[in-house]
Amino acid sequence: MIQVNPHAGAAAPATASILASKAPIAHRSAGATNAVLSSTQAAQKATTAYPDRPLISSEPMRYNVQLNQQITAVQQADGFLQETEKKVLQLNHLITRRAAGSEVARQAESLQKLLTRREQLSAGTVDRQLQLSLQSKPTVNFSLQDGTALLLNEQPELLTFSLAGRQRSISAAELDGSSPQQNLLRLNQALGKWGIHGQINGSQLNFQVSEQQWPEVSQHLSVQGGGERYPQGQFYPLKPQRESALEETLQQLVQSPASAGSLLGTLEQSLETVTRQRRNLQGTRTRVQQRIDSMATFKDGSATAIRASEDLSNLLRKGDFSTVSQALAGQANVRGARVRNVLAGS
Repeated sequence: MIQVNPHAGAAAPATASILASKAPIAHRSAGATNAVLSSTQAAQKATTAYPDRPLISSEPMRYNVQLNQQITAVQQADGFLQETEKKVLQLNHLITRRAAGSEVARQAESLQKLLTRREQLSAGTVDRQLQLSLQSKPTVNFSLQDGTALLLNEQPELLTFSLAGRQRSISAAELDGSSPQQNLLRLNQALGKWGIHGQINGSQLNFQVSEQQWPEVSQHLSVQGGGERYPQGQFYPLKPQRESALEETLQQLVQSPASAGSLLGTLEQSLETVTRQRRNLQGTRTRVQQRIDSMATFKDGSATAIRASEDLSNLLRKGDFSTVSQALAGQANVRGARVRNVLAGS
């Protein structure tokens, strides 16, 4: 015989009758379980007027991980660009009013330190040209020496590219010389193995690669040709040259504050870029806010929330929880393993 806890409260008599023998336990526990399920199903049917729950199945885009990441990226990008804009304005003001060279150098160095922490402060959302990169990784633009001649040469040639670094990797491109576009297509197929993509801008051939891959590409990219465009029999270092950015301008200012006047135009262009990116970012912030507003559970304001609370209150007031109370009291006085066996059998 199982002992009944005399301190089980008002449910103790019901518990005693439930625990009279093993057979009644199975019978009544099963009955209590069925009653709980019936009560739950009835409650679910009664909540048709209750606002839709934030389930992914009903609204897939409700407060998901992707949205949280987007909000965080926007906040960090805006914070970094705002601080950069402020420091560029301060430096621009010092140069305009012909401040002392030491003062200009200190401000340039302060901005330079900020830009060295760009990736960390912006969480990888701003590239070295101070352009937003919210949906993709920041990239580096670079060119190759005699890159245009590489495409315009009409002679066919097999180029074998090598990227050393941590592990040596080889990729080949067979240029037929039929057209610059066809040569570029073959180059992209070969260099795309390392995330390098080339494009023709006017008469210039420019390439692009992720900032993460740039250190390897800048130091260890080489090519072997057939004697037309590049030497045969040995790998020739390509030595890519990345596009100039504000960082190089600041380095020149720190080293030679007297050249500040000639660099004022570059600073103003950078300031225009930052201002334009912050304006674009404001549009992104507006769209994110609209997206969040569209996911609101109570779209009609507080009145809807009050009605929902009243509906829930009425539901709880009408509910019969005595059976649930008995089941819980019975479980409190029976070994957990037996309760699981009874419920599994039911």
